Amino acid sequence: MKVSSPDLEGDLRGSHLKSKLAAAISRRAPIGLGWLPMALTVLRILLIPCFLWAAYGCTQQSNLSLSARGPALGILFGIGLSDLLDGWLARRWGLETELGATLDALADKLAQVACLAFFIGDHEPTFARVPLAFFGLILSRDLVLGTGYLVLRRRAVDVDNQHCWHGRVSSALLFVLVMLVTAGASAGWLDLLFLLSAGVVGLSTASYVRAGWGSWRAQSQAA
Repeated sequence: MKVSSPDLEGDLRGSHLKSKLAAAISRRAPIGLGWLPMALTVLRILLIPCFLWAAYGCTQQSNLSLSARGPALGILFGIGLSDLLDGWLARRWGLETELGATLDALADKLAQVACLAFFIGDHEPTFARVPLAFFGLILSRDLVLGTGYLVLRRRAVDVDNQHCWHGRVSSALLFVLVMLVTAGASAGWLDLLFLLSAGVVGLSTASYVRAGWGSWRAQSQAA
């Protein structure tokens, strides 16, 4: 029986989709998609100035409605979604690398600091103002952890770049916080979230510092 060209193309597409599905199930990257986790991380970095531009546009409007905040909220949602997908795909497809983990952590910190830095400005009543002390806490955390990372690497100590559970919780709280500020939540609700986020960030930072100090001591004793 002669197979027509459209039928052949349909069979090929079906086979291609089946091979991608089988690769995903077997936890291997589909052919040609090994670049996707890293691309999502880079995309998250590129979305940061887009969010700042959209948020600034909101401040230039009067009688701002929730729908008018849509572009800023949509971009912020894309930042959060890419943060979930890049790490999940890298782990599922066995594509975890030190470069990818470092870039992922850098993208997270850039997004958090940039968004919070914008909201410490006077944009009321469009956006509630982020307390300067809270922003200082986040910035201090990043300076401490970044400095510790560089010091440990300089001493040739293996550094685990993967997020611990408390790091994921603090990142999730900060994302929710920025999302609520962008949506125009009232300061009363945000104050409780600021306190909760500050406590979790402080405990998470202390845990990372303790782990880093333990790695330092182990390296010193081994030397």
